[in-house]
Amino acid sequence: MDPAGGAFYAVKTATLSQGIQGHLRLVCTLDSRGLPCLREQSFRAPIHLSKPHWEEDTLVLNVVNPTAGLLEDDRITQEATVKTGARLLLTMPGASRAHRVRNGWAQVQQSFTVENGAFLEVLPEIFIPQAGACYKQSTRLEVAEGGELLFFESLAPGRTAAGELFQYRWLDWRTDLFIGPQHAARERLSLEPGTPTIAALTALFPSAYYASVLAVSEKFSVSAHLLSSLNDLQSNEVWIGQSRLAHPSGWSLRILAQTAPALRATIESARAALYSALGRNPPGLRRIAGR
Repeated sequence: MDPAGGAFYAVKTATLSQGIQGHLRLVCTLDSRGLPCLREQSFRAPIHLSKPHWEEDTLVLNVVNPTAGLLEDDRITQEATVKTGARLLLTMPGASRAHRVRNGWAQVQQSFTVENGAFLEVLPEIFIPQAGACYKQSTRLEVAEGGELLFFESLAPGRTAAGELFQYRWLDWRTDLFIGPQHAARERLSLEPGTPTIAALTALFPSAYYASVLAVSEKFSVSAHLLSSLNDLQSNEVWIGQSRLAHPSGWSLRILAQTAPALRATIESARAALYSALGRNPPGLRRIAGR
């Protein structure tokens, strides 16, 4: 049954209160020295925050889930606002996981707001849905005119080392991007094993690794080299699809890779190309290579 179907959710709604109810709320602004800082922060298990640090005039914050991953009926809400002039990088040093469920599902709702003259990068590690997992994610991105955003997401086919390929029950990812008042992009990724969507995803690479990037900056609308730089990333192991959004400052990028290392390397190269178009160096993450 379609996981977005009303009947499915109506039956399961009562079970959602049984899991962990975690949250994250952040407001990033400038301090008296003109450096980005967290004016507000609030979080609850299973979310934990590292000590922030500055890289390339950007506040870098690692968001950590110290547990084994998301279990049945866990519900997480995440919200971050970046105020005018501030620059924030949210990254997750470890892969996110959703585990097998019996009746319910795990759910993440997130909202990111970028004001005029502000910058936000969201760079999580790969998401790994394990066999029998059901997972729903909704994301709302609001970028004011003059704001800048880099939003990355990546998906593994499962625990490949354990021989699991597309053995989750279903995934439902929804993302809406607003640039100023314009609804610039709406994305829907609905995956269920045995469906045409999975067949299309695996037509080229049977163990397909997938990534999506949404990028917003007025500098992208005048970049003459961004398109060719991203096209050059395509190879026998990696296929690239990209397009400008209806709003001239928005870009959408899709990556399909044969292996996890190929996906990681392509994401790093795409990130470098996007930062080059922004005229800045990518902030370092201060974590162990390959982790």
